Amino acid sequence: MARKLKWHHRLRIERLAQARQFETLDGVLHKLASKGFDVAGVPFQLLDMALSEGGASDHREMLPLARHTVGGQPQLLSAALQDLHAGRPELLSQLASDRDVHPMTRFEAAGWACYVAHRDVLPASGRQVTDVFQFWDSDTPPDEVIAGRADWRRVSGSHQWFSEADAEGYIRDGFGADAARGFARLWHPAVKSDLFRLYRLAQDGGLYCDADSKPRPEIAAFLAAGGGRVWASSMTNVPNCVVNNWFVAAPPKSPFIEALLTEVLANLANPGERGIFWLTGPGAYTGFLHGNIGAYDVGLLPSGLLKGRYFKQLDADYKLTSQNWRVYEHALGIDNDEGLARALG
Repeated sequence: MARKLKWHHRLRIERLAQARQFETLDGVLHKLASKGFDVAGVPFQLLDMALSEGGASDHREMLPLARHTVGGQPQLLSAALQDLHAGRPELLSQLASDRDVHPMTRFEAAGWACYVAHRDVLPASGRQVTDVFQFWDSDTPPDEVIAGRADWRRVSGSHQWFSEADAEGYIRDGFGADAARGFARLWHPAVKSDLFRLYRLAQDGGLYCDADSKPRPEIAAFLAAGGGRVWASSMTNVPNCVVNNWFVAAPPKSPFIEALLTEVLANLANPGERGIFWLTGPGAYTGFLHGNIGAYDVGLLPSGLLKGRYFKQLDADYKLTSQNWRVYEHALGIDNDEGLARALG
């Protein structure tokens, strides 16, 4: 079993990356790997760090680090670095469509292609986000969620909290009785949360952020300027760079949100053996945006910026129970096979 990097290893790695001494860093990673340390995730983590810091760096300087990743990831990272420099996802799109490439690498390339095509930075000024809204399926959330909700209320000009009953009533009032009944029949709180945020964004806009979170100070800048378009994030710290849905902002009646809602409802009408990730979660967002790259006004933020400046996820105890969709689906033996196959067409 590979050994975990120690804090002083990570400190040295980060310092070399910040100094852009990538040839030296390549040698350091090689030496650590020869001693049994796990360095496979380091190149993507360093790329996320660089993207989150902004600036006009030529990320191709990191190309020597690709050899320290595993499987199809050297090719994936190389394509991402070159496409980031070019400003368009040409190599990544080719990789995503290549049926001779492993299916997961193809999906990872699709996620990175979405980020390259929709990568953006928050403007210095813009329209105010209408409000912050959050969802919890019961009236008695965990203590840490209650504390996080109080923090969100303090930093946002307007905050709305929805229980499952509140969400069902909102959908009934805005989208009709059939839509509300369909929502009520859903089998897991995560599916209900995923679907409700799209209904709410489609009708009234705002910022949705997961309830098991707390805001960071710089969220004020986002709320002041992020209300004029759709904003989401990408998991730029890992090979599987999906478009995430734990933080999504949009103006009311956004064409992208309305189209994505239609797509998600179609998924739920014909779920097959797909898991929640693919039906309503990041897999659905990534597949839909990749199929419509450039067609909608969507800005994607890197993972490190989002979690370093805008919000922090909480380690709530419920994540160890079947209330966590991953735990729930693992117990049922649900895998990624059908979801991945459908996402790739």
